[in-house]
Amino acid sequence: LYKKRFILNLIEDDTYEWHKKLDLIEYFISVFWDYAIKSKINSYISICIGFIDSLNKEFERLHFAYRIIDRLIVEVTSEQEIKAIEDALNSDSENIRNHFHKALELYSKRPEGDYCNSIKESISAVEAFCREKTGKHTLGKALNRLETKGIVIHKLLKSAFDKLYAYTNQPDTGVRHALMDNDGDYIPQAEEALFMLVSCSAFINYLNKKIL
Repeated sequence: LYKKRFILNLIEDDTYEWHKKLDLIEYFISVFWDYAIKSKINSYISICIGFIDSLNKEFERLHFAYRIIDRLIVEVTSEQEIKAIEDALNSDSENIRNHFHKALELYSKRPEGDYCNSIKESISAVEAFCREKTGKHTLGKALNRLETKGIVIHKLLKSAFDKLYAYTNQPDTGVRHALMDNDGDYIPQAEEALFMLVSCSAFINYLNKKIL
């Protein structure tokens, strides 16, 4: 009871910084979830899922600019974007799931996200998908290999995917050039990181459906 009151007091305290309040809620969700999973008691897991759903409904009711995705409090409210990310996180590949979870984690860092490395993790999820499905390491070669297997992608759509991949490989933004340049003329912000996270998620979801 004391711990519960202590947490509530911090959340209700106007002098306590907003991002630390979100960190506290996120930490509680993480601890609650880990305990539920380790206990292997289905009712605990159901209670945890229900608690997260209730929080998301409250966030929506209060027009809060955040939602809980994969146990992380993320600045995104579009149902379509959330669905795309969650579908990708349900991938059968642990490697792909790990990349997307890390991309979410970096994007949702507070008070300011690590947007460059979030983009890196998002495109790394696509590269992991390509390696697992085709044995090819680059997107262009992977798309060509998919087509040889009868999975046809319209040439303009294929070109769009190639250009999106090329964006991450430019000298000023490319993930292959160590870290993106945070001191250069082009500094990726939250909107780029979210765009890449959603786009890479949607891309993998799209290809999964084509493969099926």
